[in-house]
Amino acid sequence: MKKAWYLIYFLVGAGLVISGFATTERGLKENNREVLYKVADDYKELGDLGFVGFDPLDYRIAFSDGKKDTLVSYDDGKCDYEKRDSVYDGLAASIYEDGNEFEVVVPEYDTWITIETIENEPLSVVIWHEGFHAYQNTYHKLLDKVSGEILSETELAEIVDTDNELKRLYSKELEVLSRINSEENYGDAEKIAVEYCKIAAQRRELLSDQAFSSEKYFEMAEGTAYYVESKAIQYENGQDSYEKKYLDTAGEYADGNAKYYRHGMLECMLLDKLDPDWKASYSFDKPLCDLIEEKIS
Repeated sequence: MKKAWYLIYFLVGAGLVISGFATTERGLKENNREVLYKVADDYKELGDLGFVGFDPLDYRIAFSDGKKDTLVSYDDGKCDYEKRDSVYDGLAASIYEDGNEFEVVVPEYDTWITIETIENEPLSVVIWHEGFHAYQNTYHKLLDKVSGEILSETELAEIVDTDNELKRLYSKELEVLSRINSEENYGDAEKIAVEYCKIAAQRRELLSDQAFSSEKYFEMAEGTAYYVESKAIQYENGQDSYEKKYLDTAGEYADGNAKYYRHGMLECMLLDKLDPDWKASYSFDKPLCDLIEEKIS
């Protein structure tokens, strides 16, 4: 898959303690099947979340134990599956391009349950996140739209996370964007958008074209997927869990790639306020910040 590093969502070592139940089952394990049923039930309530054509179960789901994948096609409660060697070394949540089709690859439930205990993130929600990446590339060819060379997380961090002024301005962007979710709201959405765009323009002057394009790409690709993920968590785990995991930390700067997930999610939330129908026509052909500027111009 092109630039496979950009979509790897979570990697775990082989030393995880794996729960023993269901490990002797042959074929598709019942707990993996139940995860797909959960996603299907979520979809009945959440739908495409405004992204026309999005359904996380439109794509085959590969449950991996790090050595073998169980590749499942879900269709209205029916699960057809086949076995194959794992397409990724180790355990990963990501997407995989097989010919002209994208698949979702996730650890099987017996492995993920250990991570879920720590992260409070059900495997069904991971499928929503990675399913959205499959949607981005199936419907909108997101990887093919990348202009120029997109820096890896490590390369970008060396530029951004070591520059105090870049960090200060990005922290300010996050703080301003996160006001959209505060009780007081600190003014209406348009005022927040104007203030955010002003700070973003200042910061743009300090970035090379390559670093700027890389940041905007991560915000668009991962931020929108994080937004989708957050909606699934909100529905599955309730408002308190949603606020604690996503909103309470949204305004925090973090070295590495996490800040771009949060920033992109907040841009989506601001766009929801500026234009509730923005997602219906969005084709991932421009950065989210550009779309915000268009809404207030």
